[in-house]
Amino acid sequence: MKASTIEIRRERRSQLMYQEQRLEKILKLLEEKKQLSAKEMVDYFQVSKDTIRRDFTLLSQRQLVRRTHGGLLPLNKEPGPSYLDRSQTANKEKTAMAQKALQLIQDEQVLFLDVSTSMTLLASLLDRAVTVYSHSLDNAIQLSSHSQVDFHLLGGKFYPKNRFYYDVNQAHILDNLRFDLAFFGASSLANGEVTFQDAEDVAVKALVFERTRTKVLVAESAKFHQHANYYLARLKQFDYWITDQKPSPDILKLVGSETSILY
Repeated sequence: MKASTIEIRRERRSQLMYQEQRLEKILKLLEEKKQLSAKEMVDYFQVSKDTIRRDFTLLSQRQLVRRTHGGLLPLNKEPGPSYLDRSQTANKEKTAMAQKALQLIQDEQVLFLDVSTSMTLLASLLDRAVTVYSHSLDNAIQLSSHSQVDFHLLGGKFYPKNRFYYDVNQAHILDNLRFDLAFFGASSLANGEVTFQDAEDVAVKALVFERTRTKVLVAESAKFHQHANYYLARLKQFDYWITDQKPSPDILKLVGSETSILY
């Protein structure tokens, strides 16, 4: 065997060893920081963007991480809290967020209310001459006693964990509707992406999102540290973001200048 061939093989083995060490370090950093960007890793390891892109792809193929646009998130291996768990932790900040959302609503509007504890709080406060569509059982319960509200429940199979209904034929009732305002919650805002725990839930939201003049996100800042697998939109695609505290400069970069922030 020629000396040059031996040297090439040694170099390849060395590169593979270094890559595995780098992958191990990426996983450790991800565990510590909860999310990583490609730029951070390029700067950290002093390697090219293509090298980091290959590393991210390999980790994703091994099902060790979740890829996002330009970065990584940990796999969401544990199920998130149920709706009932979240409703028991509803606090004064969520109530304040619901009150801010209420101020955006005017009589005679057509609205959509999402599935979330904040939406149920909003439903409890809403008693105006409006039309409301929702796939949430708890919104239906709250609004059933509000005589001024023309409420429409989107039916179908019941999903007990987050207490919503979904059926593909029922959901397509939305095809011919146009909403003045739609209020959305979020399971996660990590990396500026609005994501949720259930594919069927997102299927309803996606239809509404495309048919709404003014899109309002109601979600506390802690959601940037949560993780969920089903994507709806980027935060900056919403007209309003109602939250519980002033966002940090890093979060403001993800939001952009087109979204009005209320806190």
